[in-house]
Amino acid sequence: MGIFGRLGYSGNTQFNGADQLTPGVINLLSNQPQNLKQWQINDIANTTATGYYQNPHNNSLGALAVFVTGILAYSNTTTYNYNVNSSSANTMGLAASNVQSALTSFTTHTNNLSGVTNSTDISLYPDLNSALSIGRQVLNITYQSDGIQNNIPIIGNFTSLYIGNTLTAFANTIANDFIVLSNSIGTDMSGNLTSNISNSAMNTITTDLNNLQTTLNNSKNADISFYQNAYGIVKDYTTTSAFNNLGSTQNNLISLIGTTKLKTDLVSP
Repeated sequence: MGIFGRLGYSGNTQFNGADQLTPGVINLLSNQPQNLKQWQINDIANTTATGYYQNPHNNSLGALAVFVTGILAYSNTTTYNYNVNSSSANTMGLAASNVQSALTSFTTHTNNLSGVTNSTDISLYPDLNSALSIGRQVLNITYQSDGIQNNIPIIGNFTSLYIGNTLTAFANTIANDFIVLSNSIGTDMSGNLTSNISNSAMNTITTDLNNLQTTLNNSKNADISFYQNAYGIVKDYTTTSAFNNLGSTQNNLISLIGTTKLKTDLVSP
C-alpha cells in the first residue's frame, strides 16, 4: 500500500493537471536528504509507528505488585486470626497498602520517563521528551555558566530508570516475605483461618515494605525535583535572554519601565 496509499485518495477528482508536479519541484524533491529508512516507511504505511519504548522495570514492578497485594490480603485481621499479635498484622497491612500506592505512582513516573506514556503536566512532571528537551537546554546553559562537562543536566531527570538491581533485590525480598506469611496460615480446630507467624517475622516484613516505599518515593521525588529545578532554570534563562541584543525601541522603553535592578544589570559585564 505504501504511505501514499494510507491517505485513502479515491482518484475521482479532476484536477485538470494541477495534481502534477513541475520538473523543478521533482528535481528539488529528488535532491532532498533521504531520511526515511525502510522500517520507518513500513511502520508509517501500516500505522504501526508505536510500541518503541518499554518500562525497564516491568518485571520487577509486576512481581512486587503481586506479592504486596498478597501480603495485604493476608494481613486482613477480619479474615485471618493472628495468634501472636493482631496489632502487628494491622501495621503490616497498612505498610502494604502504602506500598501499593507508591508502586502505582512509581510505575506511572517510570512509564513517563520511558516514553511509554506522556506526562499530564510537563511543567511539573517529566516524561521522556520533556526531560530530554529541558535537559539538553540546561546542559548548554550550565556549560556556559559553570563549565559543566558531564551529562548530569540530562540524565539527572532519569535516575529512577537506573535502579533496576535495587528493585530486583526488593522483589526477591518481598517474595520471600509473602512466602513466610502465606506458609504461616492454616485452619484451626474451629475452622478459622489462622496465622502462627511470629511478631518478629511480621516486623521484618513491615520493615521491608517500609524500606521499599521509601526507595520508590525518594527516587521518584528526586527526579521530579531535579526536573522542576531544571524547568525553572530554562524559564529564567528565557526571561533573561530577552534582554540580549536590545534595539533602540526596547532601550527607550526600558528607560521608562525598567527597574533600577534591570538598568544596573544591563550595564554590567
